[in-house]
Amino acid sequence: MKIGIIGFGNLGRALAAGLVKSESVSIGGLFVCDSDPAARAAAENDPFFAHSSEDANSAIRNSDVIFLTVKSHVFEELSANIDRRLFDGKIVVSFMAGAQFDRIYSLIGDVTLVRAMPSLAISVCEGVIGYTSAPPAVADVFNKLGYAFETDPDKIEKVMAFSSCGLGFAAYLIDAFAAAGQTMGFPPDTAARIAALTFKNAVDRGAFRDTVRAVATPGGATEQGIKHMDAGDVYGVVAGAVGKAYERMS
Repeated sequence: MKIGIIGFGNLGRALAAGLVKSESVSIGGLFVCDSDPAARAAAENDPFFAHSSEDANSAIRNSDVIFLTVKSHVFEELSANIDRRLFDGKIVVSFMAGAQFDRIYSLIGDVTLVRAMPSLAISVCEGVIGYTSAPPAVADVFNKLGYAFETDPDKIEKVMAFSSCGLGFAAYLIDAFAAAGQTMGFPPDTAARIAALTFKNAVDRGAFRDTVRAVATPGGATEQGIKHMDAGDVYGVVAGAVGKAYERMS
């Protein structure tokens, strides 16, 4: 399968890295479009060895599946110079937040179109990807990039708010925990290491509420900390952050 990637920023590079790591694309099978010479140079080198161009038509012409990994307003500008006929018989996968099916169709015609929202961890094949109905070959690629699941078109933005934006929210919380360690006098590197391992241990245990109950014994130190977080409505703050991200995309 030959794959085109329109846009080689953070998301485009994460996708390319995941495709290479999962062996979903062979050497020489990647075709990248980006206006930035530095991005094109990165695409051409190890580990991607992609063909690159600032002309989207080149990537589309040579690919079986085309991923749109740019901001929607950037693609709107690009689409004015795209030959729609090049999409015939090909599959387009949009990672563009907020760009609904009708809007994309209006820009490039009645193509075979899949909308998907991935997290950046697809770069190491441990991402989360929600996607609309997709041909088997595309669904197979998604499954190799991490935890993939099909969802309704009207839930795609919710996937991004909860998962894609959620990566940033999770990192924010871990950073806050590390900062608390520094306040207690731990060196920054030590605090960061303890924070990362503590959150990893919680993830590895699973059954998160059971873990809280097991650690927060009545009258103990953990219980006091949990009560403080409850008083600050941490659950509400986190839910509100996800809600604000969804509102922005909607």
